[in-house]
Amino acid sequence: MNRQFGALSGLAIVLIVINHSIYFGTYYPEGWGYPSVQGWGRTLLTLLQSLGWFAVPTFLFISGSFVSYAAQGDPSRLSRKFMLATLRHIVVPYVIWSIVFYGLVYVINHETYNLFGYIKNLLVGYPYHFVPLLIVFYLLSPLMVRISRSFGLALIALIALYQLVLMNILNPGMLGFSFPAWFHYLAPPIIRVTLSKWGIFFPLGLVYGLHTKRVMQWSKQFFWLSAIITIILFVLGYLDSMGVIRLPIAFYLAPVPFMLLLPAIKRDSIPFVRLLERIGKRSYGLYLMSLIVVNLVLIGINLLIPAFFNLFVVFFPILFVMTLLIPIFLMEVSAKGPIKPVYRYIFG
Repeated sequence: MNRQFGALSGLAIVLIVINHSIYFGTYYPEGWGYPSVQGWGRTLLTLLQSLGWFAVPTFLFISGSFVSYAAQGDPSRLSRKFMLATLRHIVVPYVIWSIVFYGLVYVINHETYNLFGYIKNLLVGYPYHFVPLLIVFYLLSPLMVRISRSFGLALIALIALYQLVLMNILNPGMLGFSFPAWFHYLAPPIIRVTLSKWGIFFPLGLVYGLHTKRVMQWSKQFFWLSAIITIILFVLGYLDSMGVIRLPIAFYLAPVPFMLLLPAIKRDSIPFVRLLERIGKRSYGLYLMSLIVVNLVLIGINLLIPAFFNLFVVFFPILFVMTLLIPIFLMEVSAKGPIKPVYRYIFG
């Protein structure tokens, strides 16, 4: 595994916490009757929230690289025991924190479902959208590893083509035309939406891990070209989100050239690298807890110091810091306390 991936994982979860803080920090106060952020403040918040486009792709890329790292060696470490242990540490925390979230939204919004509804929510990934997709990729990874050893580029091309088809099925006209109605049978249940957004990134990481030297050469050779394309697509996607232009496909494409940058990023060039690595070690648990913590913090602010909602330059930084630090504190205390033996089943 590349030494920089720990810090990049930490950076990705920071972007997710920023995204959650801005989304819920605008949604709830506006629903409670407080004035919304306007003007340059809204523009800045939208820009910061848009950076979250790169977060889940980065997680999936690094996860794919982790699988390929485990698959190397003779014999391969990608054993049935390894897969079962990894999936347990993904699925069990996911179920636990999803149940906690369902209890929270019931208390806050009286949001409730029947048993079938709760099972459906878990299967499709409400509210943790990319987790079912990650589980599917882990289940398919032994097959993907075997294919990628000899046909990595072909696998990437095939998945990229399918993702383009899928996004145009779910968003008719995104590619400038619409498919016949029967194409909807090509959209798989449960993961169709997340696959249309992020289908390429886990395989990209897996192929990179199996062909590191060759991909590193490409990454270094085309670093600045990839960076320029990433910036252009990000700007176009941002302008689309602001309603200035209509180009929704930029949202899907911007992280792709960014993935080619990751292998060439040097660990020592990353600002606050040690702090980000510390955060990265807790990234999955932080992802699962952040939605719950941000809701509780907002309720607390509304009850104790609602005037903060009128001072967005103070409110959003406080909301972000609390949403980031509270889960990290709880996880670090738990890792040293009596629940240490079951820590990974709670936080991953």
